[in-house]
Amino acid sequence: MSSKNECELKAGHPPAVKAGNMRITQHKNIHDTSHTPVNDESVLKVSTSPPKSNSVSGAPVHGHSDFPAEAVQRFHEKPLPTHEVRCASIKPNIQQPRK
Repeated sequence: MSSKNECELKAGHPPAVKAGNMRITQHKNIHDTSHTPVNDESVLKVSTSPPKSNSVSGAPVHGHSDFPAEAVQRFHEKPLPTHEVRCASIKPNIQQPRK
């Protein structure tokens, strides 16, 4: 019929572990200890093919010579404010009629 493990499963997983009427959380181990690191020399293999030329709208793209890195970095940076905006430290008194 069914094995003992299948009877203990609830919704496809074993029931919660309890101690003193409180559930105990059990986190799954993310890192596998059986995984061995791969040799870096075999992974880092440099391609020997010549660079492929790209074109945008028929014009050849020259990469960094079209737009220098400093100009692109300056364009993407958010400009710093010239004046520091200070918050009002005193709340204004709002005159409201009494009941």
